[in-house]
Formats: sequence, C-alpha cells, structure tokens
Amino acid sequence: MKSIDVFPWNDYFNTGIATIDEQHQKLVQLLNRLASHMAFHSDVQTIDIIFQELADYTVYHFQAEEAIWHQHFPEDSLETQHKEEHKDFISTVLSLKAKANTDSAEGVIEEVLSFLVRWLASHILENDKYLALVVMAMQSGLSKERAKKQASEQVRGGVELLLNIILSTCSNLSNNTIQLMKEVDKRKQTEQQLRLSAERLERTVLSLDKANEQLKQQYIDSIKTFAHIIEMRPGIKSGQSKYIIEKATLVARKMGMNGEQKKDILYAGLLMQIGKMSLPDTLLAESFYSIPLADKQRYLEHAVEGEALLNGLTQLKGASVLIRHQYERYDGSGLPDGLAKQKIPAGSRILSVVSDYIGYLEGSMTGEVMSVSGAISQLINRKGSYYDPLIVDAFIKILKEDITVDMKEELPAIKKSWKNSRLASQWEHVVLERPVLEISLIQLKPGMEIESIFFDNKPYIKNCTADQKLINVVRTLKENTGTSPVIKIRMGAK
Repeated sequence: MKSIDVFPWNDYFNTGIATIDEQHQKLVQLLNRLASHMAFHSDVQTIDIIFQELADYTVYHFQAEEAIWHQHFPEDSLETQHKEEHKDFISTVLSLKAKANTDSAEGVIEEVLSFLVRWLASHILENDKYLALVVMAMQSGLSKERAKKQASEQVRGGVELLLNIILSTCSNLSNNTIQLMKEVDKRKQTEQQLRLSAERLERTVLSLDKANEQLKQQYIDSIKTFAHIIEMRPGIKSGQSKYIIEKATLVARKMGMNGEQKKDILYAGLLMQIGKMSLPDTLLAESFYSIPLADKQRYLEHAVEGEALLNGLTQLKGASVLIRHQYERYDGSGLPDGLAKQKIPAGSRILSVVSDYIGYLEGSMTGEVMSVSGAISQLINRKGSYYDPLIVDAFIKILKEDITVDMKEELPAIKKSWKNSRLASQWEHVVLERPVLEISLIQLKPGMEIESIFFDNKPYIKNCTADQKLINVVRTLKENTGTSPVIKIRMGAK
C-alpha cells in the first residue's frame, strides 16, 4: 500500500521535551497510516489493529507524560486538567472502537482520523506545548507563576505555528488528492488502450468515477475539519461555518450559479475566518460596531490575510478570492478594493449577507443579540448600500421556507418601511424559526438556549437553558457511556 503523509512530522510539533516528542511521532505515524487506509479501503481486521495500536499509545504515552507533569505540577490544576483531557481521549477511542463493530470500516476510519486531527491541534500544539514551556521556564530559574505567565504569552504568540500546520496539511492533502486523481485518469487511459469490451469498459469507468467522487468528498471533509480547528480559536464563533455554507449554497442554487461557483462558496464559507487566527483575543471579543476606528482597519485586513494564507493551493484559488472580498459593499464603500455591484464576486456578495445575518443574531455585529425579524430588518435596511438587493431577497425567501404564522406577532418598527419592499405583503404577521447550530460539548456555555441534546441518537433533553449543573451532568454521561453527545443550540433572541 502507498503511504499518504497527510501530516508529515516537522519541528512545529516539538514541545522541547524529547520523551514526549518521540511519543507524539507515534500519533503522527498513526494519522498517516489511517489516511492511507481511508484512501485504499481497509478491512475490519485492519481497523482492529489500528485500535490496538491506539490503546498501546494511550498506555505508554499518557503514563509517561503524566509522570513528567506530576513531577513539576503536583496537586496543580494544570495536572488535573491534563489528566481529564487524557480521560476524554480514552473515552472517545473506546466509543469509536464500539462503533467499529457495527459501522462501515471506511466511516470509522474517517471519524478516527478527524478526531486525531483535532487532538493534534488542540492538545499537542496548545496544551502540551504550554506545559513544556512552563517546565523549561521553571528549569531556567523562574517561579512557577512567572513561568506560567511567560508560557501563556509564548503560546498566544504561536498562532502562526498552528496556521502553518493547517496550511501545510491542506497543501499536502491537495497534492495527494491531485496525484490520486491523476492515477485514476491514467487507469482510464490504460483500459481504453486495451480495447476492452463495451460492457467491461462501462463498469470500469463507473467504478473510477465513483473513486474520483470519493476523493473529492475526502477533500471536502478535510476542509471541514480545518474549519472546526479554526473555530476552536478563542473569540471565533463555533458552529457557524456549517450554517453559512448550507444557506449560501441554497442562495447560489436559487440564483442559478454553476457547480464550480458553488464549490468555491462551500470552501470559502468554511475558511472565511482563517485570517482571524492572527488577531489578538481582545479584538475578537469586541462586537464589530464597537471596534475603535483605529483597530477596525486591522480587523478587516484578516480577509486579505486569509487570501494570502491560501495562496498556492490550486483547489482553493477561487475560494481565496471570495474570502478577500467578503467585506466589499454593494455601493463601493467596502474593503479592501472598493469594488461595487457586479464587480464584487457573486460568492462574496452571498457570503456577506449570510454571515452578517448570523452575526446580527448572536450579537457579534452590534453587541446586542437580535431576534430573527430584527436581523432580517438589518439586511433589508442595507439593501443597495451594503448588500446586493437580489441576494437579500433570495436569502429571505429561503428563510421563509420554514415559517409559522402568528396573527398576533408584529414585526418591529424599522427606519425604512418594509411597505416599500416587494416583500412587504408577504412578511406581514409571520414568525421565522431561529437558526439551530450544532456545537461540541467543550463549546457549551451557561446561558445558551439548548434545542436538543442526543446520546446515541436518543434524546436526552430538549428546549432548555444551559447552566453549569446541566453541563456537568452531560460531561459525566459522556465519560460513563463513552459516547459524545450531539448538542444543538438556538441562535438569536426570542
């Protein structure tokens, strides 16, 4: 079997502690083997071998690592928290092991690979590096508290390292995908040269086309994983990229855009926040309208940085252009190039409407959580200035597909009367459903409005507000069952 090095080991993974780094290389090797098995369709026996290696990894690595941290942080919250993360890792692996007995080999491999990617990003590149920096600072003579402070500053300054890992991975996967697709094409030509019978040739072509589609889907799944990693950055909202690409793709379809344009919108919607990873936490914590004028230019530049970060990735070239122009305005007053109307890429105009809508709902635009009707009024007020009127109308029609009529509900008063709009008569006395986003357990915070929580496709709780007690109960259930919950929250004010 050929080896697909999706995550080649490099110095960015090093913590500076030789024992830990050597053992981390084992995890990277497992990642590459999993990627190879995913591409070449392994059997159940192979899955069992990989799970056994994961079990061995948790035994020799976690014990060794915890011994090192205990030596330097006895009875410290850092040690306790790290052990809890190891327990979460083990429970997730056990859960995936149980699924391997019933689910398809390919599906389980993809889920394991996705889990290990997130583990590399959040645990090794952030947590282990942080603890290692504290240890080395203490060894140089600093007190524990000063060492922690210094390490925190160094970790915050290391965002570029995480970006390099993501982009290196994306570039590597892109090259591997292209190479595999070339091999598929080469196999087609070989079959034609052998002048096989029409029936056999037809079967072969269908099989190869299916393999080609699988490669494309693997690439999309990997981009989704990168989007999840980006959303793990403090200050970047989680769960929004999935909603944005779903609605933006529907708008693109309604406007008759072709498959290539919709693919670019899909990739851009997943990666449009990648440039924010270089912004400071304080700036990301501000609502857009409250950012001081002196800092707003720096914030908006993340769109240009996002384009630059994706430069050179052939399959993301079109998406990178859409990311660059996400802050252009329909009247030409936007950034970075002051484009207006049809000169702004259609995908950028669509993403601007959908992403700002979700921003109005959850408060990142104005600092105030809005209702659905309030967020829609913001879009309508800015038709022709910020947003393309045709796209706003198309988006609203999509939102209206799941409405409930309430004759007692009145829309809030707005500066520009809706009666001046073509949609005015259609919008009287209607209530729109608030968006529901799926988030992970680590992203669940007190005060969030829960739509539902499921364990193993079975409902646990619905329609309530999260508090710390409920969050602790869900964490305990996850540990006891070895199953990760599916958590969905409602956006916006009632």
